Amino acid sequence: IATKLLGRDRSPFLPDAVWHFKHGRHVRIDRRDDPLAWQEAANADCPLVTQWDDGTTDNAESGIPTCSASMPSMVEQMLDACDVRQGHRVLEVGTGTGYTAALLKDRVGESGTVVTVEVDPVLADQARGRLAAAGVDAEVHCGDGLEGWPAGAPYDRVHVTCGIRSIPTAWLAQCPNGTIMLPWSPVGSDACDHVVALAVRNGVAVGRFGPEVAFMKARTQRTRPWSAWPDTGNAVATTLPIGPTEVDELIGVAHGFVLGLLAPELTFRFLRASGDEDEHVWWLERTGVYASIGFTDDGTTTVAGDADLIDDCVGAVRWWHDNGRPGPEDFGLRVTADGRDARQEIWFDAPDRRLSSLLSSHRRHRAGRRPEARRPV
Repeated sequence: IATKLLGRDRSPFLPDAVWHFKHGRHVRIDRRDDPLAWQEAANADCPLVTQWDDGTTDNAESGIPTCSASMPSMVEQMLDACDVRQGHRVLEVGTGTGYTAALLKDRVGESGTVVTVEVDPVLADQARGRLAAAGVDAEVHCGDGLEGWPAGAPYDRVHVTCGIRSIPTAWLAQCPNGTIMLPWSPVGSDACDHVVALAVRNGVAVGRFGPEVAFMKARTQRTRPWSAWPDTGNAVATTLPIGPTEVDELIGVAHGFVLGLLAPELTFRFLRASGDEDEHVWWLERTGVYASIGFTDDGTTTVAGDADLIDDCVGAVRWWHDNGRPGPEDFGLRVTADGRDARQEIWFDAPDRRLSSLLSSHRRHRAGRRPEARRPV
């Protein structure tokens, strides 16, 4: 499948041990023990994990996958979105196995250049060796891809193979008039990524969200975990212009991606009633501040914790329903230089319709009172 879709076999870029997700778990396949099964997995249109826990373990039961050979059909989709052409100078962020760097070189041809940056020194060395063995002329550097590779700039394209929440200004500076293609998800969100191809003109990048993908996040942009369930204090009965069904519907859109756009830096848990419990609870967190909204089957609504956080999230849910329940493809991203991390603005329908302004206007005109919730001491 990989060769058929992309014109190049991915087998030379895979390690002896890979993990294939089958029947609800990751199954280890070793070429030395079962070469036929390994080759079958290498040929399949599926992702294969090649590293766990940044290389410190190979524990597929409880570890975190930190490098993989992506699904070939998804790789093709992203290469097409990046619009790489003959003669282009391309920066790849996240070398991984080296396979995508080889595909990029195939597209830019002899007159083009591929510079790829990998943060993990072991992975960088392995990819460098595999590319050389395959006769692929690509520059492999070990470093922080969020800094780009200024020595090779300017670039016509930046192709990113790790999930990104905050786009660095360095990419805009090194690709001032080209395309930056990346898997993006909201800051703080556990949502799946969506591909966005940003057209950069004079340092300003604009693009609409495309298909859903799932990529391992850049190491410095992984989600901060909740260490424990928060104590949001005593719950207060109130009346809100939303219910559990409306919250559940919004969370379900692209696995929470749209909610992350509407409520920046939000992390959340939505616990549905089960067994003897009759309450749905929406737990909220933003920059270390917590709140909760409880919905019971008898129609009672309670709130606790930070009032501003509750009000923002209620407004986000109401806005989404009032505006026709839009999906990820109805939104886009505008990025401008602003220090180390670029300024990211979400737009709705068109780049000149900033989502933050639309939400503020909606909140001012929305009927209903502010929820009575206790602010943290």
